[in-house]
Amino acid sequence: MRIRLLAVLALALLAAAPAASGDGGPAPGAITGWDGVLAANGNIRYVAFTTPGWTTVAAVDVEGGRAIEYRAIRGFYGVPLVAYDGTTGGVSADGSTLVLASFTGPVQSGQVSRFAVLRADRHLKTRKIVTLRGLFSFDAVSPTGRMLYLIEYRQSDAAVTYRVRAYDTARGKLVPGSIVDRREPDKQMQGSPVTRASSQDGVWAYTLYARPAGKPFVHALDTRHARAFCIDLPWRADQQSLQNVKLTAAGRTLVIHDGAGRLAAVNTKSWKVKSYRRP
Repeated sequence: MRIRLLAVLALALLAAAPAASGDGGPAPGAITGWDGVLAANGNIRYVAFTTPGWTTVAAVDVEGGRAIEYRAIRGFYGVPLVAYDGTTGGVSADGSTLVLASFTGPVQSGQVSRFAVLRADRHLKTRKIVTLRGLFSFDAVSPTGRMLYLIEYRQSDAAVTYRVRAYDTARGKLVPGSIVDRREPDKQMQGSPVTRASSQDGVWAYTLYARPAGKPFVHALDTRHARAFCIDLPWRADQQSLQNVKLTAAGRTLVIHDGAGRLAAVNTKSWKVKSYRRP
């Protein structure tokens, strides 16, 4: 088995030399190659490479660059992207769980989405292969790895619409209903994820969204309690003007900034916004 894994890894390294592929769908997608995703402790980077019929996932020591462990999974998976600036996700805050996502395309009938849920330990054993009908992309994982948060995409007559769903890995099924801001339950979530930051404990996932028309907003997802808040930002900004904007979660404040300094700050208890300048 180890010889076969070595052969698969060698083929993967040859096949995926310059890092990576996005998937071209409405979601940011997934990547293969050396960028991967960092573990919560920052010491390990998880990377994925594909060969015909297989995906090899490896845990790489950040300091020395050595592959600590690797494993072959049947099928095609990559490290999930959570924003168009290249931010990746898929590792739980407690370091127990790694999630890989299948590669998707535009919304169409008969689609199937798959996610590989692995133990993020020295063995990288597969806990579960999640198979869902329809188009889903990875959004976040709860601190203990029990709950996956996915974005479900649906084609309507006018456009593609989407909603946040929760998947319970212990029960092996989607939680009924969608996760919305209960203050505005009928408000549709529309936009493109620009960048992402998480709270230090991994509970909150903050995503800056750019709207094609209108004001950008921050989507705050509580991965422990399966709830969400949408915070509109008080300026109009298109996708181009937001491309250099980043988020930093610092205690009770979410800072929105670019290379020239602060743009705004969000109080993560009251969700009130203090704006400093336009992007």
